[in-house]
Amino acid sequence: MRLDEKKIKKALKEGRLIPWEKIFSEYPKERQEKIKEGARYIMARMELRKLRRKLKLSQTALAKKMKVKREYISRLESGEQNVTLESLYRIAEATGKKFELRFV
Repeated sequence: MRLDEKKIKKALKEGRLIPWEKIFSEYPKERQEKIKEGARYIMARMELRKLRRKLKLSQTALAKKMKVKREYISRLESGEQNVTLESLYRIAEATGKKFELRFV
């Protein structure tokens, strides 16, 4: 467990922080759904950035492998550009990974 996680758990136990679940549950259902929808896109961007960094690729290097401009990668990672299936397949190809789309 990281030091930050220990501090957070301690603060929660002492009542200095409110668990996110408590706050989230107080939102109307419609707002909860919008938050969950936005979270999916944030998670996709985070996974892309995590993969790129794990492979020690700069945005420029990944862009060259994908034959796109570096700005495109930046926009994908920042959320300014929607990620398409085509982009995901191209990212997988450029990084030597396999992209799978599954419904579970």
